[in-house]
Amino acid sequence: MKNITLKQEYAEGRVVDQGSGETHVELQNLEKLFGVNHAVNNLNLSIEKGGFTCLLGPSGCGKTTTLRMISGFIEPSGGNILISGKSQLGIPPHKRNTSIVFQEYALFPHMTTRQNIEYGLKVKKLDAKIIKKKTDDIIEFMGLGQAADRAPKFLSGGQQQRVALARSLVMEPEVLLMDEPLSNLDAKLRVRVRTEIKEIQKRLGITTIYVTHDQEEALSIADRIAVMNDGVLQQYGTPWNLYFNPANQFVADFIGINNFLDATVLSVTKKDIHIAIGGQKLTVKNDGFLVEPESTVTIGIRPESITVQRALEQKEHFVKGEIRIHQFLGSLVRYWIDFEGFEVMVDDHAPAGTGILPPGPVFMEFKTIGMQFFKK
Repeated sequence: MKNITLKQEYAEGRVVDQGSGETHVELQNLEKLFGVNHAVNNLNLSIEKGGFTCLLGPSGCGKTTTLRMISGFIEPSGGNILISGKSQLGIPPHKRNTSIVFQEYALFPHMTTRQNIEYGLKVKKLDAKIIKKKTDDIIEFMGLGQAADRAPKFLSGGQQQRVALARSLVMEPEVLLMDEPLSNLDAKLRVRVRTEIKEIQKRLGITTIYVTHDQEEALSIADRIAVMNDGVLQQYGTPWNLYFNPANQFVADFIGINNFLDATVLSVTKKDIHIAIGGQKLTVKNDGFLVEPESTVTIGIRPESITVQRALEQKEHFVKGEIRIHQFLGSLVRYWIDFEGFEVMVDDHAPAGTGILPPGPVFMEFKTIGMQFFKK
């Protein structure tokens, strides 16, 4: 399926990076085969210098394999990897100017924070004074002064993560690679630490490629997100663009929450689109949707883009449903509404003003800000 709301580039399946900065890391027709199965299939990606890029997708989509090919731990089956215009093929990991933070922090348990951080510098056989200066600087920068002489077992999860990050940063890599580094932290700590990582990355201006399966994490910290599925790049762009202009139904479903409704386009004017969903007709504003009359489509609409209310009479831009259950989540009320054989999720972000609607019939209005049309 293709998103009819996007430019022709996306409509034709082409993935376009709309950034204008200098390309730092470039993946050209990158492939990785395990037996006859493609873990990564014909991946083309241009990553900007100093940017924070997330590789996002479900388990088994190829994101970690891609990261490990960039780092040199996995050899590609085809294609090329360029860093600052130089091919990395055949260059072993320790000779690439990259550094990777693994999901398991892999800190040496018998070493202190300081010893863990300076280990890589000692392997490079730098002068002792240089090692001390670099280590002191990164410990201060990362706020690890009080933990400098502690072993990992005496550090919190957040502190261990910062030590792992400091150990990578002290090597002054050209590109920082991170493989789901927050997966071992609890939910509240993840939010705090990911904010710290973003702040550190911006202060240093280091090109960062970050693997995650957590869409909220990617939306909150990335400058650009590459969404992958079954080894294939689905879309690459800003968090805003992916959320409001998904290239296909997979991206629309994976990024955020979406309702998908089968519909028939009855007629199209410059101003409005008239559609039928089940036995009900609905008029929505035509915001440049490329839809054809008498076509069958799938409509995607975000829960926050639907308003729900009691009404005495139905209007042409309203449809009728029935509230089945609701959840009060503090800042919003989430409703599940039966509508023409579909279960529609609706989020009311101003419950203090409207109160909570009890189960029963209601009218819904669809806002086009969160709407997409997909060909069936």
